[in-house]
Amino acid sequence: MGKINYRIEGMTMAISNIPAMLDFYSKVFEITFTEKELYNTRLYSGVWGGFELLFCPAEIAGNEAEQNRHQFDIVVSDLNKIIETTVKYGGSLMGEIVENDACLSIGIYDPDKNSIVFKQLKS
Repeated sequence: MGKINYRIEGMTMAISNIPAMLDFYSKVFEITFTEKELYNTRLYSGVWGGFELLFCPAEIAGNEAEQNRHQFDIVVSDLNKIIETTVKYGGSLMGEIVENDACLSIGIYDPDKNSIVFKQLKS
């Protein structure tokens, strides 16, 4: 059997605080969202890192999770700048910067408390 090729086409996130999440993701990741009317509610979609990101109200999705069920690891060119930007737009730090042989990294929470690990690779 041959290797299966794949790519991520899209992702839906069940969101509790839509205004804060739209502000955070549009400002931190420069995503332009468009509003869609679907299932008698408003959904918001934009392109993030080459795939479609869709925000859906958590109550419509039936999501009652109090913590995230996913975590993104994102490589950035300037860790200090992304820390400043995420905090400015409603993110919160999970701890201090951690350093290992390969990178500097830090965990943050977005406004809905989904975790993201930002990494700055060492040259």
